[in-house]
Amino acid sequence: MTELLTDGAALTALAAAITAAPWTGLDTEFVRERTYYARLCLIQVATPDTITLVDPLPLDIAPLGRALAGPGIKVLHAGRQDLELLLQETGALPAPLFDTQMAAALVGYDEQIGYANLVAQLLKVDLAKDATRTNWAARPLSDRQLAYAQDDVRHLEALRAALLAELERLGRSAWLVEDCAALNDPGLYRFSPEQLVRRYRQGANLSVPAQALFQALLLWREDAARKANLPRAWVVADAVLWDLAARPPKGHADLAQRRGLDDRQIRRLGDHLLSVVQEAPDRPLHPWPAARLDPDEERLYQALAALIDARAQTLGIQGGVIGSRRTLKEVAQGAAPGNLARGWRAEVLGTEGERLLAEIAERHADAA
Repeated sequence: MTELLTDGAALTALAAAITAAPWTGLDTEFVRERTYYARLCLIQVATPDTITLVDPLPLDIAPLGRALAGPGIKVLHAGRQDLELLLQETGALPAPLFDTQMAAALVGYDEQIGYANLVAQLLKVDLAKDATRTNWAARPLSDRQLAYAQDDVRHLEALRAALLAELERLGRSAWLVEDCAALNDPGLYRFSPEQLVRRYRQGANLSVPAQALFQALLLWREDAARKANLPRAWVVADAVLWDLAARPPKGHADLAQRRGLDDRQIRRLGDHLLSVVQEAPDRPLHPWPAARLDPDEERLYQALAALIDARAQTLGIQGGVIGSRRTLKEVAQGAAPGNLARGWRAEVLGTEGERLLAEIAERHADAA
């Protein structure tokens, strides 16, 4: 029967084994339905010798975080959320990385391929999928949960070996090193007001004063949700913030007439909401891009998308691996080109990509 590691001395021994290992497979399980911050509930660790399931609930896992920053390769699948959570809980990011989903995308698999599907296609092994939605915070965990958790790291090294061989055959192993290195930037996981605002693109449809208020309300709610460790919608729903921005309330009596706010919320949050309404700036701090591309932006977006599709077809990969449609639209509207302008993507796009990005930059510089 599989048991959880719950002892500090055993964790220290595991940390030493990770530090000495040439590779470590890694996955996490968490819950966040009732909280702002994800709650880490299980860490699965595979080394050449064994698979260990770590229970982080009773442990200080800082030693594990330090070990995972050691020299051996850390193998994950679609690891960004795992990395964010480990950084949150240990203060350290595992490195160096080999993300098997990223690697698979660079050799022609679907860019969002799941772990079980990749194991099935590449290794011809079928994995159980019946514990994908389960309460990982419950104790004790069932044998079924523990077996599922072990399988989540059991095949990571075999995937890495097969994918690395194909990357090297195609001359793309450096591409993966570049993309995985980007995951080791702590800034990637920091709160960004600009990114928060961009999630609510419908804000561009509001008047300028209403945009400013909507942003102020979004930022206030984000802070309130973090402090209370509650989901954003449990503080105040999106639709309520939109309504308050579009029709600013005059006082508590006005708030009481708004759908989506109950008496308890008004008593607890009413003064805060009214204060945000009164103190909001006249113009948004982080302007939204227009809801629609203008004709010139549309022309440049289509040209960039066509170039990426052509290059992706030649390489036998999906266009989104080079740049997603959403990213391309944001770039056409003046956002920084990011990795489209550097590294392997810039090389793939060549002089035509460089010309298009320069034209976009020049257009927005003239408009500034």
